[in-house]
Amino acid sequence: MFCSSCGTENAAGARFCAKCGTALATTAPAPAAPEPITTVRTSSPAAVATVSPTGKQPWLALVLSLVIIGVGQLYNNDWKKALAMFVGAILGIYLTAGIATFAIWIWSMVDAYRVASGSGKVW
Repeated sequence: MFCSSCGTENAAGARFCAKCGTALATTAPAPAAPEPITTVRTSSPAAVATVSPTGKQPWLALVLSLVIIGVGQLYNNDWKKALAMFVGAILGIYLTAGIATFAIWIWSMVDAYRVASGSGKVW
């Protein structure tokens, strides 16, 4: 460590200059680098179960299709499929004595749930 007044070299831990007696500037130890902030993102199981990639509630789409064939598709903004299912269900009542209507009803519920949960496709 050198004296700022006379330039004399002094011992590393000296507080005063050995030649002129001037107080030596002590360098404070460098502050320790702050520790990095780590953020852990967690979500509750309830939030994972109710939120889907499409932003729709899969259980609600299923219940709507349970009540009226094709309404779950309307909820999912799948107008073409909703119309096809509804017309097919009406025709199925007359042409197949309700057997095709029952099959379309099941298809409507399953499809509405899958599209709302993000695993199905919109027409």
